[in-house]
Amino acid sequence: MRFFKGTLRTVPEKAEAVPGEHRGLKGAPELSSGIRVEVLTMENHLLFVGRMKILDGGVLELRRDTGDPLPQALYNSKVKLRGFQRNSQPFCMNGTVGKSSRDFWQVENLEVLQNRENRSFFRQNTELDARVMPSGHYRGMGREQAECKVLDISAGGARVLSRNVYVEGDRFQLETELLPDERPFSVVCQVLRVVPRRGFKYEYGCRFEGLSEQEQQRLLRAVFTIQRKILQAQRD
Repeated sequence: MRFFKGTLRTVPEKAEAVPGEHRGLKGAPELSSGIRVEVLTMENHLLFVGRMKILDGGVLELRRDTGDPLPQALYNSKVKLRGFQRNSQPFCMNGTVGKSSRDFWQVENLEVLQNRENRSFFRQNTELDARVMPSGHYRGMGREQAECKVLDISAGGARVLSRNVYVEGDRFQLETELLPDERPFSVVCQVLRVVPRRGFKYEYGCRFEGLSEQEQQRLLRAVFTIQRKILQAQRD
């Protein structure tokens, strides 16, 4: 397994690329072959989900797990790559497409993005049925198990719609089935944001707590699977 670290430069996400020599940076992401990434346009439209392979000269090769053909790429077009390092920390990079075919893309001229929206990486709309129940420090109403909706989910958090009343800082246990052939996910959520909705419901922006690396990777794989199904349905 090859690692790739310290040969990137960091720019704000909305900044223009600044020409110049790449230099080593403290805090640059530690990447390795086999990491799964989202490949997006600069406007954050998902192009495909693939795995990276690290080549010489700071170049990444991207292929699909499924073997399906890749979208046609324009030479030197800019793309955005988002993923999680082996330590489960998110990363986001810009790059330009070099060589490409129906089987692979090579991305070069990589720049690390300083992104304030890391918690939204791999966020996927779901509208799934789920259950909530109290957990830990709790000051609100609705102490019994209750039905809810998971509006969207990522490897780091979720947006939940519920009739239960919570306040910022409250924690509850969330249980949901993302995929029919996998065991349910059960995770502690901390409420970071509360938005009242119609019908005496509340939307909660939540952060996951105490999620093991194994469970986070399982969650991430489920989100990717959902994305692939949506993209396939759009193509069909």
